Amino acid sequence: MAAPVAGVYRRLFSLIRPYRAGLSVAVVLGLISSGLALAQPMVIGALVGKIVAGAPATVPALALGGLFLTDLVIGGVEVYLLGRAGASLVLDSRRRVVRRLLRAPLGLHLRRQRGDLFTAAVADTDLLKTSLMQGLLNLVVSALMVVGSVVLMTVIDPVLTLSTLAVLLLSGMATLIVAKRVRAAGVETRERVGDFASSLQRAIGAIRTVKLSRAEEREEARIGEFAGAAFHTGMRGVRLESAMAPIMNLGIQGSFAAVFTVGAFRLAGGSVDTAHFSSYLLYLLYLIAPLISLFTAFAQIQLGFAAMLRVDAVADVPEETGGTSEPKPMTGTALSFEDVTFGYQPGVPTVRGLTFDIPRRGFVAVVGPSGAGKSTIFTLVERLWDVDSGRILLAGQDIRDLSLRDLRGRVGYVEQDAPVVDGTIRENLVFAKPDATEEQLADAVAKANLRRWIDGLEHGLDTEVGESGTAISGGERQRIAIARMLLLRPEILLLDEATSQLDTEAEIALGTSIAAVSADCAVLAIAHRMATVVAADRILVVDEGRLQAVGDHESLVATNELYQRLVRTQLGGTEQGNWAVETELAGRIR
Repeated sequence: MAAPVAGVYRRLFSLIRPYRAGLSVAVVLGLISSGLALAQPMVIGALVGKIVAGAPATVPALALGGLFLTDLVIGGVEVYLLGRAGASLVLDSRRRVVRRLLRAPLGLHLRRQRGDLFTAAVADTDLLKTSLMQGLLNLVVSALMVVGSVVLMTVIDPVLTLSTLAVLLLSGMATLIVAKRVRAAGVETRERVGDFASSLQRAIGAIRTVKLSRAEEREEARIGEFAGAAFHTGMRGVRLESAMAPIMNLGIQGSFAAVFTVGAFRLAGGSVDTAHFSSYLLYLLYLIAPLISLFTAFAQIQLGFAAMLRVDAVADVPEETGGTSEPKPMTGTALSFEDVTFGYQPGVPTVRGLTFDIPRRGFVAVVGPSGAGKSTIFTLVERLWDVDSGRILLAGQDIRDLSLRDLRGRVGYVEQDAPVVDGTIRENLVFAKPDATEEQLADAVAKANLRRWIDGLEHGLDTEVGESGTAISGGERQRIAIARMLLLRPEILLLDEATSQLDTEAEIALGTSIAAVSADCAVLAIAHRMATVVAADRILVVDEGRLQAVGDHESLVATNELYQRLVRTQLGGTEQGNWAVETELAGRIR
């Protein structure tokens, strides 16, 4: 994640550009506050001079009080403006990250761990506010405060100033060297925190498996290792930051020693009087705070750079791209694969040279051994992945020419694990069609055979399903997912083993509904159940990513050896009794 220093600073200034108005006012107020602070030693010097001379000190005393009060008000406004700009930066950065996370190609989510992405969206964006906004303002104001103090100290006594700067310059150079290492440690620490978050998320997301596998202690130890790695890299940063404090303190103490030593000789020789020496000492004291703030701000900015680079690594990922062509009406063939080849890894194709057509109405089953590429076919239709070669046509139109919104609005996909989102049953049902009417919702619920179950719930459609659907059964999740797609009324419905967790009667009822739906649209289903396959108008037999055969059940049983083997093993036709039952069920579905 290393980046050239100039490039990092350019990125920083482009990041804060939208908030430059508020930041500029905050900087101006900070400078005014610094100017008021710089004026205070002069006024205090005049006050001391009046008191020593026995003259009236009312005017300098009132002036000093006015300076204190004005500085207080300006400081409050400055903090508010800075806080508002910082909060806006966090909000906009999070929106930018969320937009990319939701619109990025699927490959990003497979390459990056979820916890790492969550850390970038939550913790790293928050660090931008404290490390960049606060650090940058402190850097600017403190730098000008230091320069102003040095100028006024030089006006009072150039010799004392030279002795002071000689000591501070040495400690400053050492501090800058350490600060650069703080940035590198910050980058590594944020990465280790992301690893820890991913590790924890993995265990929490599979908490049932962890418990049933008696893996609590192993997972605790594994997650503890990631926490330990984050601790050790964090401690390296702490050690580096802690080294900065002694270096700065040494410079401050050395500068005081130099001032008092040289100042003693200057006072004894009459080169400087008591009032001016008092003002000089006050300026030196005023110099210490902004000097410490300056180096602290520099270290803060280094940590902010680490967070900024991690946020950019997610926020700059290209979005999924779609075409701009107007969708053509669905006539004749709904879906066509033309010599399609695709592989998740370069040079390792999962599907090879697939060519087939799906009519705009009817029920088509896809069968094949595990790993044959059946689910991959569905993900290619939805453009979750793009083909390596060949074309996929929707109503005769290359799907890459369509916008993703149009494509996914015309094709409904019920995934194998039937995921649901945290919320109510109603929220899950209308997830793909938020403007659905109550009549449409009731129709989809009935077709998915959900009505009796929902009517038996105390809160009905407003029942919470739990995170990832943990409060409902697998079969209920599948029926909710099917109802969600039926509500969308797609022109092509893809079912990836969408009834695998249903009992026989529920599958028959749902199969009957799907058969009715197939009269109005194309239904393409991956199935391992004989009844579902036999009920299909057409069957595609896939093996090792290739289309092996196409036909109906009777013709394939008679002519295709692979299909015969699937019937005997995977499709439940091993025993004569099973065969009879499945055939009867297929007849009931039809």
